[in-house]
Amino acid sequence: MKTPIIAVLSAVALAASSLAAEGWLVDFEKAKAQAAAEKKDLLLDFTGSDWCSWCIRLRKEVFEEEAFKKVAPGQFILVELDFPQDTSKQPEAVRKQNEALREAFGIEGYPSIVLADASGRPYAQTGYQKGGGLAYLKHLDELRGKVKLRDASFKRAEGAAGLEKAKALQEGLAELPEGLVAAHYKSTLQEIRALDPADTLGMDAKFGAMEALRLLGGLLKSKQEAGGEAVRSEVDRFLTGHPKFGPRQKQQALMEVLKFLMPPRDNRVALKLMEDVKALDPASEEGKVAEQIRARVEKMLAK
Repeated sequence: MKTPIIAVLSAVALAASSLAAEGWLVDFEKAKAQAAAEKKDLLLDFTGSDWCSWCIRLRKEVFEEEAFKKVAPGQFILVELDFPQDTSKQPEAVRKQNEALREAFGIEGYPSIVLADASGRPYAQTGYQKGGGLAYLKHLDELRGKVKLRDASFKRAEGAAGLEKAKALQEGLAELPEGLVAAHYKSTLQEIRALDPADTLGMDAKFGAMEALRLLGGLLKSKQEAGGEAVRSEVDRFLTGHPKFGPRQKQQALMEVLKFLMPPRDNRVALKLMEDVKALDPASEEGKVAEQIRARVEKMLAK
């Protein structure tokens, strides 16, 4: 049984000490409380401090630069969520907290910088940017503009009703990355669904598909040992149960199978898979990637 995230996070306060660099916290709950008290946002740095070269560059070129150290703490509560290879100095409670937050925020690569409001609700995600501290501060300021637009639209929704309220909420969500909306704004999506039961705004179809694809990813993880053909059959059954999926959602679902064909194996299954992905929409990003992979697989089979 997984340890409840609340229990994990509460234990961090006892374990966290001076693990992070000066000015950075490692306790997420403490950071949220401080952000609320000081009316600041959160900057979460998901990093691999002793192995990730781009993480190390970001810290040296940006976070340790005097311009950043002078300005950023006035705008953000800085939080380091580290995933080091050497965990000997990292308390178990901190490791568990970071793992839970990595899953909650859907982090797949490092460094990942997440900006969130004081409640922990994210509104932007970025990573390494060249140019040093001042350039990075400008980049962060541009991202902070998104949350201002979000909040203005949400404020407008408070004085509206019915479809007009749904439109205001939709406009607020439109300022944010779709992945963050799908994962962290479920209550807002549910409110829009209730206000717009006919889905005239298309939000239910759009984010319903994203949620379904997320669930598909979880389903396929449970079949790590399955072969490509078995996984493909699972995805085909999934698509049969989601007739409203458009070409892009179908392409994204089919591309999930590719993860089970790496390292290169089941080449004929991969070839058929890529042909099917391309046929759905050759001009899409998925269609172009599928064509590149299909060409490589054909060369392999020709040898």
